Amino acid sequence: MDLISKKRTFKILKFISMMKQNYLFIVLLILTPFMLIAQGYYNQENFGNRSLLLSGNVTGSVDDLGLTYYNPARIALIDDPIFSINAKAYQVSSLKLKNVFGRDRELSDSKFEGVPSLLAGTFKLGKSEKHKFAYAFLSKQRNSLSIDARNERTEGDLIDESEDIERIASSLELNNTVRDEWFGFTWGTKLKENFSIGVSTFVSVFNYKGKYDLRLATLDEVDDVDFYNNEIRFGQTSYGIFWKVGLAWKLKKFDIGLNVDMPYLELVKSGKVSYAEFLSGFGNGDDIYDFGQLNGLESNRKQPLGISFGVGIPWKKNTIHLKADWHAAVSEYDRLVIPIIDDGTGEPEEIIFKEELRSVLNFGVGAEFYLSEKFDLFASFTTDFTPLVSNATIFDLVGERDTDVNISADYFHYGLGFDIKLNRVNITVGGTYSSATTDFERPVDFPDPDPDPNPPPFNEDPSSASFSRYRFIVGLEFPIFGYDVNFK
Repeated sequence: MDLISKKRTFKILKFISMMKQNYLFIVLLILTPFMLIAQGYYNQENFGNRSLLLSGNVTGSVDDLGLTYYNPARIALIDDPIFSINAKAYQVSSLKLKNVFGRDRELSDSKFEGVPSLLAGTFKLGKSEKHKFAYAFLSKQRNSLSIDARNERTEGDLIDESEDIERIASSLELNNTVRDEWFGFTWGTKLKENFSIGVSTFVSVFNYKGKYDLRLATLDEVDDVDFYNNEIRFGQTSYGIFWKVGLAWKLKKFDIGLNVDMPYLELVKSGKVSYAEFLSGFGNGDDIYDFGQLNGLESNRKQPLGISFGVGIPWKKNTIHLKADWHAAVSEYDRLVIPIIDDGTGEPEEIIFKEELRSVLNFGVGAEFYLSEKFDLFASFTTDFTPLVSNATIFDLVGERDTDVNISADYFHYGLGFDIKLNRVNITVGGTYSSATTDFERPVDFPDPDPDPNPPPFNEDPSSASFSRYRFIVGLEFPIFGYDVNFK
């Protein structure tokens, strides 16, 4: 069930049936769930100039302060790592949908945004040279979907004239935002000359919120106005700790690394939901006035155990980087526990807001090619298979759903770039490309909005979605006050 009862849903669907040519809103309602697809993946984000171009395949061979994230044990085996500031890079992502209405049509959308960043450095405690320490601030996740659209149809644009409607005004606002900021410290020490252990402790500040606001109004031939408004909001806050435990070996012919991501330890959590629904007019049914705020709800956030294994293999003046990572499954659980709501219609509603993850195994390879004393080439590839079985989003709270809108796909990531060494400045230039394709059953059953009296034949094949993302990176490294500083 959802926040709109069956009785109300019938009224709204009856109204929407008059909007067969309101193409904009049909597209938005179908398109929006797919814009959330990047949530919940494990290899979507990488940190540091080299690690970005190597697609994160550095568990066994990371040699900059990306080690705070990829393998904390490496801090004790490499020379003092440089102070690192990774400013934002930028990306262009796009989505294409085919056969959405069963007519072989193609819809598309694209957006331009910043990339999560990292700031990290080393420090000492006392005079001990055996123990090494680092700090890091990173934006682990920043996903945001925001749509605000308005439209009006006049009598000449409407197909169904039997309703005596002269104008239809519609507005739709959708927001779904995830922010996960990490602040942490890393410790590492050598147990042998070629073997070390390390631990990173990150405090996570996680905020997840969504909003749905639909407004519909009609003007009939006698100047009567009918109005409908449905607004739903949710919010989840979680403070907790992520631990990373790393092991690293430097052998004669290659380096090996093992990193264990411990399950998330949630310390502080809260949730809230608010809803409002107002209906005036639309036939002979009763008007609706419904408003509610639910604060202090039980909420949960779960992240599973993960294990990464990596190898760095020197070959002449080049290096090959290999990595495999596995993450455990998470059984279905409630992201928000929302009490049964009595909306006054005699049909109490149970609202489901759950998440479930399957176990996944990913792998990747990266390479550094020595071109000259001043030029190195980076190239990489890694998989990012979907862990999503179900994903709690604003769409779990909106509308009558007989099919699952949690559409997911397997990503593949590629990196390519150069490191240019000048007299006092190193410049890293490159980019990454990510892609995914999946088939899906149409999640909503709206009428075909095509005004063409002779549309193409109906296609019974599943609809398909294609995703792509380009990231552009320019990094600088140069000494300031005795430190080498990285800018990206």
